[in-house]
Amino acid sequence: MEWQSSWTDPFQEYLKPFASLIGDRRTWQVLLETVKGIIASGSLIGHRIASSSPELSRSKDGGQRVLRMAKGKSTRRSEIDAEHLTAQLRQVGVAQLQQSEEEDVWLIADGSDLCKSYAQEMPYLMEVLDEDERLVPGYRTLTVIGITPKRRGILYQKVLSSEEPGFISEPEEVQTMLSTVSSVLAELKPGKEVTWLLDSGFDDVAVWRTIWEQQEHVVCRVAHHDRIVQWQTESGEWTSGPLEKAAERAKLLAEVRTSMEVKRGKQAHRHRNKPSRWKSRLARFRSPITAKCVAQARGKTRSCAKTSGSFRCWCWTPRWSRGG
Repeated sequence: MEWQSSWTDPFQEYLKPFASLIGDRRTWQVLLETVKGIIASGSLIGHRIASSSPELSRSKDGGQRVLRMAKGKSTRRSEIDAEHLTAQLRQVGVAQLQQSEEEDVWLIADGSDLCKSYAQEMPYLMEVLDEDERLVPGYRTLTVIGITPKRRGILYQKVLSSEEPGFISEPEEVQTMLSTVSSVLAELKPGKEVTWLLDSGFDDVAVWRTIWEQQEHVVCRVAHHDRIVQWQTESGEWTSGPLEKAAERAKLLAEVRTSMEVKRGKQAHRHRNKPSRWKSRLARFRSPITAKCVAQARGKTRSCAKTSGSFRCWCWTPRWSRGG
């Protein structure tokens, strides 16, 4: 069955915002067919994409057409590099979120390793950990998805490498991610509450400080329970101590339990360990806290002693435990 699409169908409608980046009709057609091929094949391999595309599959060099476009060799009159595509993707994402009548926007940030175990010629490969915790060639990625109960949109996506010229540090890249997303949501903020959902890799005072400075909230899975913070007592006086102690003033909102089967080491799937159990406690502080430390962020060292804000929620996560 051949895929026939028109300018008004959902597929073409979704890609319309990217048409302004395309400099010629031939490149536009290759882009359309490439996206069709990715959806149909579920693959990012050039020849598989081409074989699943109605037009590219009829071409003798369909796979090469896909690769030439991806490498920028056939797009000299277009602006479909990563920077322009992701910028346009942000605008599409914001437009989606603006259609929501909900008062809350949740920003899910993810930092993951992109493994390229057998790659040798890809540019600026660095070492990352694979699923067996072995060092393999690859890249780091940063992604942010904005969601409301009925809408969602990709607001940030970047592939980065410590081997790339001009790279400063991953914390600096995280700061760029936070500020970029906040800026693009500026028109949305007056009528909505913005909350970041962060995993333990973002448990960093410099990250919290930037979010609070942007007048946003944070839900963070805790990694450093011994961090020294300040909080107000019932009498209004400030006291200090480890974050674990401050958590005693948090009001429990919910507790979530789940289990997940994971492959450990080189074991075959049929010899997996029993499911690991994960428990998360979500709570809210009864009073603001102040995080105190000296952190490296934005390319310079500065004191965070005055960095303060209210955790909208607190995600308290014990370590993984073996299930029975």
